Amino acid sequence: MVNFRSVPREHTKRRRRWADGDADDPDRVVVDLSAAHIWDASSVAALDAIETKYAQRGKRVEIIGLNDSSADLHARLSGELASH
Repeated sequence: MVNFRSVPREHTKRRRRWADGDADDPDRVVVDLSAAHIWDASSVAALDAIETKYAQRGKRVEIIGLNDSSADLHARLSGELASH
């Protein structure tokens, strides 16, 4: 978890701008997870939240580079978890 009090003001502004829908966002967003592993449902929920936020703004998200076990977990749980 990020403590936003310790994050430089520039990063906090950027985060707020993303949450509000930045007009500069590309129509296609690529999330490259080649160097990552999805360990649990919270990781899948975070990816779902990213996809949902961008979809609400008419943007398309493509998740690439998942290893086999991560892709399997993502396929099984994506869209099945309640968002907050």
